[in-house]
Amino acid sequence: MTGATEDLFTPIHKGLRAMMYDLSERLQSNDFEDLEATRRVVTDLEHDFEIARTAGCMICIFHRHADDEESQIFPAVRGSDAGLVETLIQEHHGLTRQELAITASGHELLGMPDAAQRMSAGIRLNQAMNALLADYVLHMNREERELVPHMSKHFTNEQLAAMRGRIIGGTPPDRVAAILTWMLPALNVTELTDFFGSLRASAPPPVFQALAKLGEARVDANRWRIVKARLAR
Repeated sequence: MTGATEDLFTPIHKGLRAMMYDLSERLQSNDFEDLEATRRVVTDLEHDFEIARTAGCMICIFHRHADDEESQIFPAVRGSDAGLVETLIQEHHGLTRQELAITASGHELLGMPDAAQRMSAGIRLNQAMNALLADYVLHMNREERELVPHMSKHFTNEQLAAMRGRIIGGTPPDRVAAILTWMLPALNVTELTDFFGSLRASAPPPVFQALAKLGEARVDANRWRIVKARLAR
């Protein structure tokens, strides 16, 4: 038992929840009779950052997040709790099936020339997305409730920081920035201080400086002043 304090899940999950809530609000208020407005929200839902930078690409981030867990985290955990890992992987597969169905529904909706048809299809798309988000929140809650404490017992802070470093190192810089654009404002000052403190200790100075600049731009000024003061201690 190590009592590690690094948490590889909760911060990114807070960012994902912020994205979810934003897109859910946009979907439920979208006028599906308006084809161009509908095209924008469906494109933001489905496509990659180069196309849908404003929405952060909900589906592609979900998929990448699951890939990162399965390639960088789950293999290390499998030796101490293979059952939990297999259960989480199966949940990933179920979420992926929902994502693919939503993507197909979005394509179908955009091909409908009749506004009334799009309104009906939009209701179904919103319901399907709500179901996905509900399942995804439950999945993330389980990871935070079961996997985070398990990893704190079986890994050191150095090992967990190394896992995070491999994930960040294997992610294109524009994707990292897009994820952090959502994540950083979703964290409280203690989490922000811990995140940037760990980053300062493990990342090259130019990387830390670039991400600190992003934090200053995205986090509200009052909270950022507190974070800077705590980091300066």
